[in-house]
Amino acid sequence: MSITIKNLNKIYPNGNHALKDVNLEIPTGMFGLLGPNGAGKSTFLKTLNRRTGLIPDCKITGEVLIDGEDLYGKVDINVLRKRVGMVFQKPNPFPKSIFENVAYGLRVNGLSDETLIAEKVEISLRRAAIFDEVKDRLQSSALGLSGGQQQRLCIARTLAVEPEVLLM
Repeated sequence: MSITIKNLNKIYPNGNHALKDVNLEIPTGMFGLLGPNGAGKSTFLKTLNRRTGLIPDCKITGEVLIDGEDLYGKVDINVLRKRVGMVFQKPNPFPKSIFENVAYGLRVNGLSDETLIAEKVEISLRRAAIFDEVKDRLQSSALGLSGGQQQRLCIARTLAVEPEVLLM
């Protein structure tokens, strides 16, 4: 999967020009983005799955292309977020059970086979190295987990839908 960014700009309603004329080709494989606090790293990552559009009156110009498809064109957001998963800096578990946090994306994407959902939830929790810690309390609230466990739960939730790109 190729990601191409052309002349990307993001300007917040207060006039802060968070991203300025970003041009970048991101190769297949692992890619790291480093910079000081406030440099726009998180803002940039949020443009790759259209999370920046959640802030009213933000101006975004330029192109973000995944395999040649413009993410800011006519794109089904649910399909995009299945392809491009994101784990945020701070854990953001849903106020649901541990199991339902991981199953959520599977259900939203149309999976209804409960046996398959249970298998995928376990596999995802194992891949995020948290299954052994929570296997006996999958129906407990995710909000009762420690911060580190919540972050691994959010990673499992993202992995469950098998995204092509994982932003962290």
